Amino acid sequence: MRLLSIIAVLLLVAGCSTEEPAKAQFTKVTVPGVPARLAAQGDQLVVATRVAGKPAMVRYRAGKVTEVALTPTTGYGAEALWYSLSADADQLLAIGGKTGGAHGNVRWSVWRTTPDGGLAEQPQPFSTFGGLGGGALIDGVLPTKGGPLLVGTWQSHSAGADVMLWATDGTYWNRQDVAGTPLESTSASLKFPESAAAHGADVVIAGWVVDKGRQRPVVWTLRDGVATLAPLPDGGRNGTAITVSCADTCSIAGRVDGKLALWRQDGNSWRRRSDVPVVTVGDRDRPVPPVGDTLVYSDRGNVHVATLGGDDRAAAGPTGVVTAVTRVGDTTYVLAGPDDDKQTLWRADPG
Repeated sequence: MRLLSIIAVLLLVAGCSTEEPAKAQFTKVTVPGVPARLAAQGDQLVVATRVAGKPAMVRYRAGKVTEVALTPTTGYGAEALWYSLSADADQLLAIGGKTGGAHGNVRWSVWRTTPDGGLAEQPQPFSTFGGLGGGALIDGVLPTKGGPLLVGTWQSHSAGADVMLWATDGTYWNRQDVAGTPLESTSASLKFPESAAAHGADVVIAGWVVDKGRQRPVVWTLRDGVATLAPLPDGGRNGTAITVSCADTCSIAGRVDGKLALWRQDGNSWRRRSDVPVVTVGDRDRPVPPVGDTLVYSDRGNVHVATLGGDDRAAAGPTGVVTAVTRVGDTTYVLAGPDDDKQTLWRADPG
C-alpha cells in the first residue's frame, strides 16, 4: 500500500512539473504596403514591398523607415512583384516579375543600385530572359569576386532545362555557357535549382536532381568560375533542397520524405542536422533555413521559434506561413502571414 502511495505521488509531481516554455515575443514592424522580401545591409533592414499594386522598397533602421527611390523603365517593371532581393555593403540586386503577353509568361525585370542610393530597372532585350527556351529567374547574388550573377533556368540542348547563370557587363545581362558542366541537364540527370545565395566569393545553389527514377536533394557551388555538384547526405527516398542562406556558414532547408530537413555546411562538405522539429512539408511549401541555431518555422499555421538542439517555443505575434527570416545585429526579423498578399513584418529583440 505504501509503495502504491509513493508511485501516485511521483506521478502527480511529474504531471504538475510539465510547463509550456514562455512564448517568443515579437513586435510588429509597420512599413508601407505589403512586405515581400527582406535583406540585411549593414545595420539596416531592406524591405521590398508592394504599395497600391506597384513595387516599392524601404530601409528600416532603429525604428525609422526611409524610402528607396525606384526607377522602372518598362511597363512590366512598374507593376512587378518581387521575386528576389540581395544586398552587400554597397549595393542591392533585385528581381521582379509580372505575368503578361500572349502566353501569360512572367516578364522579368532586374533592378540595381543607382549612384544616388536608389534602385533602377535595367532594361533588357526580350530574348535575355524570354522567348524560345526561356525559363525562370530564381535569385540574384552578389559574390565578393566576379561580379553579380543571376541564377535561373533555361531550355537545355540535351534534356529538360539547365541551371542557367547570367553575368552582366554593367548594362546587359548575358547567359553563360553551361554545356558540359554540372549545371547542364542530361537525359540521365535532370537539374532543378530552387534558390541561391552568395557566400563570400562563392555562390551556393540549392535544388534537386532526378536520376535513375529518384529525386535527390543537391547543392551546386560556384567557385572561381567552376561549378561543382554534391548530393546532400541522408536524402531519403525522395528529397528536395529548397532554400539556402549564408552568413558565417551556409544552411539549407528542404524536404525529405515529406518532412522538414536541414543541412549545414561544414567546410567543403555538408551534414544533415538531426536536431530538427518533426514538421510536414508539402510540395508547395518553402521552409526557411535557420539563422545560426535559431529556426523559425510554421506548423499548421502556427509559428514556432526553435533553438536547434534546445527548446521550441510558440511565437507571440506572427502567424501563418513564414516566408523570410533575416538577422540584423542581434535582432531577428520575420515575414509571415496567411498568403503572399497578407504578409506582416515582425521583429524579435535579444533577451
